[in-house]
Amino acid sequence: MKLNLTLRVLGKRHDGYHEINSLFWRLRSPESLEACFGSARESLSVLGDDIPGENIIIRAIRHIRDVCGGDAFPPADLRLYKRIPTGSGLGAGSGNAAALIDLFRRIYGGTKDAALDLVSIGADVAFLAGSREAALVSGRGEVFEDLNGSPRAVVVLFFPHWRSDTRRAYEMLDEVRARGSVGAVSESEARDEAISVFSFLKDGRRIGLLPNDFLCCVGHEREYSEISALADESGALAWGLCGSGSASFVLFDPNDDVGLRAMLGAIKNGKDGFHWLRKILVLE
Repeated sequence: MKLNLTLRVLGKRHDGYHEINSLFWRLRSPESLEACFGSARESLSVLGDDIPGENIIIRAIRHIRDVCGGDAFPPADLRLYKRIPTGSGLGAGSGNAAALIDLFRRIYGGTKDAALDLVSIGADVAFLAGSREAALVSGRGEVFEDLNGSPRAVVVLFFPHWRSDTRRAYEMLDEVRARGSVGAVSESEARDEAISVFSFLKDGRRIGLLPNDFLCCVGHEREYSEISALADESGALAWGLCGSGSASFVLFDPNDDVGLRAMLGAIKNGKDGFHWLRKILVLE
């Protein structure tokens, strides 16, 4: 899965998709995918969080077979251990599909996957199916500019009880911009901003709230403001919205155990005021 350390939507393309400029940072996922081949029939079981609608893993298998032939991916018993709620903005579903793509590459030695259109499976699959730790991402999510190094931070993820629908989030952003309330930054401005954020985080310098165009239209302003205020009071390096929502994140210096404990303690002590939180994950 990944964090959008910056996320700028530059505009809507002629094909209906949106052009983005974003700073992606890969995170270690707590989820896993197991496969047992040799089955007469294909099956997929999900343990943990539920997945409404079609599972992206099935979409990935169908795309592989459509592009590479019906026998390109043999039937298998698949088991997905799901810990990240859907609609969180972390690209966890795309990470599940990327794990399936990696399995496909292992079967064929990476010789057949060149023809796959990974972005058509999921917006973040192309990045997560690669090996980059961090990159500037543009286009629909398929154009990468490599960056040297990676931020060092403890990541705290906050999952609310609500979910975000990515398509609806883009529609809402378009509606807000059509009213003239909020404008879009230029491509060069977005790139310079992302490089500056990356430099600050690599050096362990404090930034505060990270730029994300969806902050103006995701709703739940009070709840997100509560996390921002706690992050600020606890001396966190940076904080922001995960993709188009619904989760949010806070980054701490790995040596700042005091600040991290202060924030988590404040949430625990004020638990009645944080009833909207479904889950908290700390990734060190």
